[in-house]
Amino acid sequence: MGAGQPHDVSPGLLAEIAQLVHPQPQRDKEDAVDHNTVVEDWRRNAASHDDENYEFLRSLKFRDYGFDPDELAAELHVRVFRAVDCTRCANCCKTLDIKVTSSDGERIAEHLNVTTKEFAEAYLETDEFGEQKLRQRPCPFLGEDDRCQIYSVRPADCREYPHTDKKWFTSRTITHANNALTCPAVFWIVEQMRIRSRNPRPKPRRSDSRSRR
Repeated sequence: MGAGQPHDVSPGLLAEIAQLVHPQPQRDKEDAVDHNTVVEDWRRNAASHDDENYEFLRSLKFRDYGFDPDELAAELHVRVFRAVDCTRCANCCKTLDIKVTSSDGERIAEHLNVTTKEFAEAYLETDEFGEQKLRQRPCPFLGEDDRCQIYSVRPADCREYPHTDKKWFTSRTITHANNALTCPAVFWIVEQMRIRSRNPRPKPRRSDSRSRR
C-alpha cells in the first residue's frame, strides 16, 4: 500500500476504539427490567414471598437500611413503570374493589351522559364502611382489550394506584404488601427494596464546609 493511503480497519476494532474514546456507562443489573420478566417473576414468587415482604415492609418503620424509603420507592416506581405495560396485565382492574367518591361519580356520570343517580343505580354499591364502590368485578369499564374505557375520568382510586410514588411510604405497610400480591410492578418494587436492604449502598459523604486553620 502506498504512502499516505489509509489502512483498512475492521469494524470491530473501530468499535473498540470508540468505546475507549467515548465509554458507554455500564447498566446496573437493577436497571435491566422488562415487562415479561417482571410479570413472570410476580406469577412465580408473589405468593411465596408474601410473609417475608410483609415483615420487611413493617421493618422499614423502625430499621435504617441506609436509604430513604420514600426516595427509593419513588425511584423504583418510575423505573418499573417505564417497562411495565398495564394494559397487558390489568389485574388490578379485574380483581380489586374500586372506591368511587361523589366527585368521581359526578365526573364519570357527565362523561357517560347520565345523571349521577342513574350512574349510582347502574354501577355502585355501599361497602361495609359506608363508602361507595363499583359493584362489579372485573371493572365494568374495562374493555376487551384490557384498556380503560373511561381513562380520562377514572376514579381517584385508580388514578393514584398503586401508591408507591407517594410520600410516607412506610405508613402504607399493609397496602403495599397486599398490592404486591395484585400488581407485578409493586412486587418488583418491594423485592428490589429488600435486595437493597441486604446490600446497602454507602451514603454520599457531605463536604465539610468548615474552614480549617
